[in-house]
Amino acid sequence: MKKLILLFLILTITSAAFCDDPFCPVTKGMVQLTANLNGSGRVEGYSLMTIKDVRGSGSNITVIYTVQILDRNKRPVRNAAEREYTINITNGVSMYRLDDIMDAFFTTRGFNYTLTAGNMNVPSNLAPGSRLANTWVKAVIKIPIVGTVTAETTITNLVCTGIETVTVPAGTFEAYKVTQSSTTATTGWPTPQMAYTGATWYVRGVGVVKSVSYDDRGRIESSTELYELR
Repeated sequence: MKKLILLFLILTITSAAFCDDPFCPVTKGMVQLTANLNGSGRVEGYSLMTIKDVRGSGSNITVIYTVQILDRNKRPVRNAAEREYTINITNGVSMYRLDDIMDAFFTTRGFNYTLTAGNMNVPSNLAPGSRLANTWVKAVIKIPIVGTVTAETTITNLVCTGIETVTVPAGTFEAYKVTQSSTTATTGWPTPQMAYTGATWYVRGVGVVKSVSYDDRGRIESSTELYELR
């Protein structure tokens, strides 16, 4: 369950990198393969995202994309098909539904679940010192043998702390670093509350290229890296 919540947090945070021109892949046909790594840096799976269509122009755009969750051998988990979602960008602000990206993940686990969430709003004028609005996600999951588990996550203190050069398998990028805090309260699980900090690196025209989640002792719990960009 702890790994589930960590990946839940990573996907929630990294999925918010879409906006109009600056921080999103808005090129029809663009494909991004992102690796999900554990605390030891070992790849545990991948997320495959494809931009199917981009409608509108300027500061008002609709991005239609698909997500498929893959295992460490790049095969679809549980033979799950790709799922389609939509991002609406209005006046240069991406309003991303956090429950959409989590839906893509949970469908591969065979769980009975419900998801509700706020949006992650990322402005096109993100700059060092910018603060993003807090947001939240709630998941109610029915896990075999364990029973019903409720996880309520709040994501706070989102701040762009600077611009850094970041190297990942997909290349080297000039990225905007955003740090955040996350707290997950659970019921139906032995650990009632978990707290994490994290950082995400956004690149103009690409989106997220890297993210890291740390435990309360500052140790890396999990991370993502952009593995392929085509």
